[in-house]
Amino acid sequence: MTDLFIQRPETKVGGAAFKSPGAFQLEDKSRGKPFQQRFLESLRRVGWLVKKEFIQIIRNRQNFMMLLIAPFLQLMIFGSASRLDVNNVSTVVVDLDQSQLSRDIIEGFSKSGYFTIVAYENQYGDVDRYLERNKASMAILIPPDFERRVQGRRKAEIGILVDGVDTVTAGTVSGYAQSILQRFSNDILASRINSMQGLMYDSTTPRLVIPEFAEASRAWFNPNLNSKDFFVPGVVVLLLLALAIILTSSVIVREREIGTIEQLMVAPISRLELILGKTIPCFMIEIVTLLTITPMALLIYDVPLRGSLWFFFASFLLFLITASGIGMTISAFCSTQQQAVLTSFMFLQPSILLSGYAFPIENMPLVIQYVTYLNPVRYFITIVRGVFLKGTGWEVLWPQLVPIFVMAVVYIACASALFKRRID
Repeated sequence: MTDLFIQRPETKVGGAAFKSPGAFQLEDKSRGKPFQQRFLESLRRVGWLVKKEFIQIIRNRQNFMMLLIAPFLQLMIFGSASRLDVNNVSTVVVDLDQSQLSRDIIEGFSKSGYFTIVAYENQYGDVDRYLERNKASMAILIPPDFERRVQGRRKAEIGILVDGVDTVTAGTVSGYAQSILQRFSNDILASRINSMQGLMYDSTTPRLVIPEFAEASRAWFNPNLNSKDFFVPGVVVLLLLALAIILTSSVIVREREIGTIEQLMVAPISRLELILGKTIPCFMIEIVTLLTITPMALLIYDVPLRGSLWFFFASFLLFLITASGIGMTISAFCSTQQQAVLTSFMFLQPSILLSGYAFPIENMPLVIQYVTYLNPVRYFITIVRGVFLKGTGWEVLWPQLVPIFVMAVVYIACASALFKRRID
C-alpha cells in the first residue's frame, strides 16, 4: 500500500504557523518513489479492487447465472429469428379457368419451395378473409379465359395479391411470383419460336435464327444470398454491446446505493484505478462470452469466417473497451441502478436501429445519416461483416477502427470527469 501519514494543515496567524485541531489531510509519500515501484503499487491496488468486484459478482448467484446463460439463449433465439429468407408462403388459389395450363402454373408455384397452397376458392372475393385474418400471405387469381387467350396469341393476365403490411416480405414474395410466371412465359415463347422455325425449315425460305439471352448473374461473398450470413455476425455484436453497457453501467451506482462509495472515496486510490478496478471484471466476463458465443455462431449457423481471426478478436476488444467506457459514463452520471438500466436501454435502442444491422444507412434521411457517425456500432458492424463474409482485414477496415478508438478515449475521459465531479 502507499505510505500515508496524517498531517494537520498549517494556517499562518500573525506570522506564526498554527495547526487547526479539527482538520486533517492525507499526504502521499509515494511521490518520491521510482516510477516502477509506484506502477507496481498501482497494479496491486487495482488487483485488490478486481478481486473484490469478482467476489461481489459471484456472490449473487442468480445474476451470475444470468450472465452465463442469457447470451447463449439470446444467440439461439435472435440468430434463428433474424431472417429475411421467404419460404412456405401460405397461398390461396382461385382458378376459374380449370385448364391444363392453369394447373401447370399452380403446380409450378407449389413445387418451387417458396409457396404452400393452403386453400382453393371459387370466387375472387373469397380470398379477402384469408388475407385479413392472416391465414394467407398471397393469392393467385386466374381468369376463366386464360388458356384460350394464350392460345389465341392475345394478352393474358394472372392476378397476384400480396399482403403488403410487411413491405420487405411483400417485395420478396412478389419477386418470386414474377420469376415463376416469367419462366412460364419464356417456355411458351420458346415453343412458338421452335414451331415457327420448323415451318420455315420445311419452306423454301431460309431458316429464321432468333438470338436467345440467358441470365448469368452471380452474387459475390454470399452466393446463396442466405440472410443468416448477413444477420448472425451482427447478432454477436449486439449481444456483446448490450452485455458490456448494462454490466458496467451499474458498477459505481451499486456502490452508491449500498453506501460503500464513501469508503472508496477516502481510499488511497486514484480515479483511474477505481475505474479500472470496476471495469476489468466486467471486461473479462465480456471476453469469456465473446470466446464462447462466436464459435457457437460459426458451428450452429454455419456462418463463414473468411478473414483473419486475430484481427477479428483484436478489433472486438477495442469495441468492448468503447462499450465499457459508455457503460462507465452512464454509471458515473446516474444515481440509482434502475436509472442506469433505463439509460442503458435508451442508448441501446438507437444504437441498434442506426447501426445498419437491419436497415441500410443509405436509405435513411440525410440528417439521420449524419447522426449515425456518432454511433460506434455503425463502424463495428461493417468490420464484422467484412471479416466474416468478405475476408477483408486491417488494410481495408482501418478507417472503421479509428472512430472506435477515438470514442473509447472520449468515453473513458468523460467517465473519469463525471466521477471527479461527483466526488467534489
